[in-house]
Amino acid sequence: MEASSTRSVDVPPGPITLPASATLVSDADEEIFLLYTRLAALKPADSTDAGHFHGLGFENSKEDSLVVRLELKPPAGRTHESSRRKSGNGGASRRNRGRKRKGTSVSGTGGATIDEPELEPEPVVLEYELFQDKTALRSRSGDTGSVLWKTSVEFLSLVMRQLYFPEPVDCRLIDYSKLSQAHILELGAGTGLLALALGPLARKYTATDMPALIPLLRKNLLSRSSTTAVTVTALEWTLPTLRQIDVRADSPDMLLVVDCIYHPTLVRPLLATMTALAVPRHTVALVVAELRAEDVLREFLEEWIGLGWRVWSIADGLLGARWGMWVAWHEGKVSMDEGT
Repeated sequence: MEASSTRSVDVPPGPITLPASATLVSDADEEIFLLYTRLAALKPADSTDAGHFHGLGFENSKEDSLVVRLELKPPAGRTHESSRRKSGNGGASRRNRGRKRKGTSVSGTGGATIDEPELEPEPVVLEYELFQDKTALRSRSGDTGSVLWKTSVEFLSLVMRQLYFPEPVDCRLIDYSKLSQAHILELGAGTGLLALALGPLARKYTATDMPALIPLLRKNLLSRSSTTAVTVTALEWTLPTLRQIDVRADSPDMLLVVDCIYHPTLVRPLLATMTALAVPRHTVALVVAELRAEDVLREFLEEWIGLGWRVWSIADGLLGARWGMWVAWHEGKVSMDEGT
């Protein structure tokens, strides 16, 4: 892994930015070692979910509907003027209120001082209602997208927190002004939480998943979202990508891949799909994964780099130790024959 300065990196234009803490991944073994060493150092007290490692990482696989509640807390010392209030978050309901804190003394005319009351922002609460299909999870082979995964909730919390309480430039993951002009294409959209929340913030949002999950996706997105920017499309990774979806007229600016790395047989099909959809030096992929089987994640990273993608590790300081997160773009040097 190279400790390259992100200031000199020519990131493709689009909504993704590289935080100052990002590191270039040139060796998959080293990246795996660093990630799992950090994970091993995690103490039970670092999480309220003591049983998190004993399952695949479902949010709640026992209910056919659930309410996802995000409580977004401002960084310490953040005042009202530096926080951002957004409306129109798809299917989310929002509650927040400012709280006055002791004013600051400001020098006035003739040496007098006046108190200027400030608003100390309180947490913003967002709620999203989703349907799940708990029966399909247990009865349909290979179906893991019919219920919500914790990784999606953690990632969405990060994105929305930075939206409402903007970070310094060197800590930001997304440029929200550019996001409003971007086409996001999500692979493995599952229940559609991310599309529901982020769709209203983008120019266009294409949510894709296997054909069996499309009815659930549509049920959640078309009934909950007020935006027409979100479309739902079936996409099988094991079939030729560009015969299923045509992105030539509007290529994606961002590929969003959240918790799709869990089975070794899907590593190559997933990478083939990503490579087929990506325009070199234009499309940026944002990949988030819960740290489960080391060998599967190692294989993914090795082949990803080998296919000509420039991969940056960015989870440190943004997500907890249970997750890895990477930003990457294809350099156009290597192609994968995926039968397009």
